Amino acid sequence: MKAVRAVLAALVVVLGLAGWGLWISVRPPQEGSPAVRFARDMRLHHAQAVELSMHILERPVSAPVRLLAQDIAVTQEAQIGQMGGWLDIWGLPFAGRDAPMAGMNRVAMGMATEAQVRSLDTLSAKQAEIEYLELMIQHHRGGVQMAQDGLKSGVPQVQTLAHAIVQSQTAEISLIAGMLRQRGAAVPAGLPSPGTAPASSDPANTDSMPMDMK
Repeated sequence: MKAVRAVLAALVVVLGLAGWGLWISVRPPQEGSPAVRFARDMRLHHAQAVELSMHILERPVSAPVRLLAQDIAVTQEAQIGQMGGWLDIWGLPFAGRDAPMAGMNRVAMGMATEAQVRSLDTLSAKQAEIEYLELMIQHHRGGVQMAQDGLKSGVPQVQTLAHAIVQSQTAEISLIAGMLRQRGAAVPAGLPSPGTAPASSDPANTDSMPMDMK
């Protein structure tokens, strides 16, 4: 656990100050623009995924769940640092005039309640695994929806990250659904059946992708 926390802390420093994604545009995104809203909103959304993952990593869970939680925590903490670096370069604070995710339905975006977060500490390890997987599948579905909005930002670096989030979290949704089925838990409607490849964000429409990804 200490090793995971150390990696996360290092990623925040490295990626926040000098990592990939730090760039200066001729006309950087302005306050209230889609790119700025995406960076702020997704940072908050990612932060809860990291929080949920750190809670489950404190429990004696199975190796597959532990590996999933570690991957989510490290990947999303790195992306938090990347988006924070953008805001620094753009000369904008991490928080704007409006609260992050203002106007969004947080439940629809997969945000867990405080009670749900706490339940990961109090349920049995087996039930905590299922609860974590159920929370993360909803969280990822909300993240994919938010990232699809990021594809429309008009800023290539933002579009690149948004596309990566759509692809990776769509794949993880399929993985998590399989893990839930293995545990005899219900899987939300509308998810791929076992053996079905997850759909791409929009493989036929390259117009929504940044030029460097076509």
